[in-house]
Amino acid sequence: MKKVRFHASALLAGTAMALALLAAANPAAAQDATATDLEQINVEGDNDGDGIVDVPAGVSTADREKIQDRYAGDVMQVLRSAPGTFTREPADQPGITVNIRGMQGMGRVNSMIDGVPQTFSNLSGHGGTFDSLLYVEQNMLVGVDVTRGAVSGAEGMGTLAGAANFRTLDVDDVLLPGKDYGVMTSVRAGTNGFDYSRLVSGAVRTGMGEGEIGIVGALSDTKKSPYENGSGILYPNAGDQHPKSGLFKVNLSPNSDHTLSLGGVWYGNEFLPGSSGYNWIVENQTYTAKYRYQPGSDLIDLSINAYLNITDLEFDGTNGNVSTFDGRKGTNTTTGFDISNRMRFDLGEETELKLTYGGAYSRDRYEGNAKRGANPDGTLVKAGVFSEATISHGIFDLTGGLRYDYWSLEGISGYDAPGTNGCDAGGDPCPMDTLSRDGGDLNPKITLSARPLEWLQPYVTYAHTARPPTAAEMFYPGGHSFDGSSDPVNNNPNLLPEKSRGWELGVNMTTDDLLTPGDSAWLKVGYFHNRVRDYITYAIDTDGAARWVNVDGTTVMKGLEVEGGYDAGRYYAGFSLTLADTNQPEGSAAGVGSDTGRLPDDFLTIDAGMRFLEETLTVGGRMRYVGKSSQAYISQDRAFDVDAYTLFDAHASWQISENAKVFFNVENVFDTTYMKANSGLMDNYGGVKNGRGRTFIIGATARF
Repeated sequence: MKKVRFHASALLAGTAMALALLAAANPAAAQDATATDLEQINVEGDNDGDGIVDVPAGVSTADREKIQDRYAGDVMQVLRSAPGTFTREPADQPGITVNIRGMQGMGRVNSMIDGVPQTFSNLSGHGGTFDSLLYVEQNMLVGVDVTRGAVSGAEGMGTLAGAANFRTLDVDDVLLPGKDYGVMTSVRAGTNGFDYSRLVSGAVRTGMGEGEIGIVGALSDTKKSPYENGSGILYPNAGDQHPKSGLFKVNLSPNSDHTLSLGGVWYGNEFLPGSSGYNWIVENQTYTAKYRYQPGSDLIDLSINAYLNITDLEFDGTNGNVSTFDGRKGTNTTTGFDISNRMRFDLGEETELKLTYGGAYSRDRYEGNAKRGANPDGTLVKAGVFSEATISHGIFDLTGGLRYDYWSLEGISGYDAPGTNGCDAGGDPCPMDTLSRDGGDLNPKITLSARPLEWLQPYVTYAHTARPPTAAEMFYPGGHSFDGSSDPVNNNPNLLPEKSRGWELGVNMTTDDLLTPGDSAWLKVGYFHNRVRDYITYAIDTDGAARWVNVDGTTVMKGLEVEGGYDAGRYYAGFSLTLADTNQPEGSAAGVGSDTGRLPDDFLTIDAGMRFLEETLTVGGRMRYVGKSSQAYISQDRAFDVDAYTLFDAHASWQISENAKVFFNVENVFDTTYMKANSGLMDNYGGVKNGRGRTFIIGATARF
């Protein structure tokens, strides 16, 4: 029988609730200062569709309420609740890999924190993966925005399938409306391996000349332990982890024309993935500098952004079964900048032209020590220019975009082991030849949308996208580089970029006063059909060597995505549905050496609830259905079948006052036993169902 355990950290949750109740009883004591009001736009994609229902593209968004209140900070499940969007989710790996329309890893999806690409990867173990891993502490998140298909601007450079941007806390997320300084703290605790989660943050805003300056800082951590599945079996590979994070941002607005934002987000964690056998120590640092110039002219709306991301990895200790790569160290460094300008022209006769143009540059560099294993050193540079023009006349909008993306890749063909080929016997492995490749792609995009009725917007898009090979693919050193040496035979300097040609047909619908006065309803329906050439996969090549190769022919991925919501104040509902065929090609060693993500063809999320006490108390429930899928393992006939499953969750939140909120979540209410889709080879190979069993989480947030 499964035990329901509240850890000592429940005391912290109780303390936070006491503070929340105190704030509710004496809100005036929190703060009396006046403030300069700033307009803040909150996008809520579940119920009213604000911010996405008028966009003629496959876009979804989640705000802080959805992430923190309804999903208890579990952003992976938030992503899976969006149509056409999934995650690779081994139960032993906190890193986030976003899958869009069947594509994941290697830059196919541009996953970002505050607009900064996160490109770190580390292959370790036969069930490992080269997929990009994004590390962010759940308490820091206030939103995630997903774009499916061709992405405009700098975020679309070298990206094949879409983008996901994880937004972190800022000044207005902490301060109460009308206040110039304040503190926000949040604590939650739970059962079944969810020990506790804590956040403390503070912000201040004050005048500076004609404008103002805002500063925010935050610290957070989340403690998790091994959990039990629905059958009461302790999942063996989900060990202890305790991610910790810090954040600091400064927003400078000397006047209404100029804005400069500087920020830094830090993350640290230690965990032991069962698929790896080694204890990972991960530190992730993300720094941003964002400048915007808006002088009130239709010809100038200038944005300049620069960023730096550093992800450090160290193997320190093992599970006792392996030791060869203990002591591995690697650093992935990404630097970049972009500049763009927006212009608007009134051409008369109900005709308007909007023009956006700019350029971007990024440089990804991975460097490891002698125990790098199958993770080669290398540098990928991407640079590009882009433009997009929208002409609006009457009910029609015609958007044409064109971008040129250049790439340059440099790395080492291999390494000689110490004591061989003149390499010092007492030193590190010696690098062989330096290889470099480069190329470029011209990618057009065109969208036609119309508004024949106020509530109806059909659209059609045709677009080209491309993504270059990575250093991990082109300079792959082989999977058994135990002594630090590697063989150039595993390289493939002739890899070609993946290229996609895709259509998207869609319709957006929105209306008010549908069933009752003051209600709102919205619906987004989209069909995509992408043809991908030169898809890159890991395989045993014709000469018997393992390497990354381009697949012959064309890979077709297609599907239907539906998302909608209804809100009548007292009650609401939101849903998303995906019906798709997105199976990517699999090499002859699929799932072994680099795991591949195979998605279910259909998945559905429904979230509905009611509001009470003048809409301050929200009580809701959620159904998550995930269809049948498979886990790659060497060949199609040996692949693991993953059964479909349906889960039910419950959530509630009570906004006691503007200063205090309490919330409650139950994951997997009926304690269903299941294997998570796209959760990796080792979870399936081990045979223990890795879905978390019934879990209770309770918490509170106080703002002063």
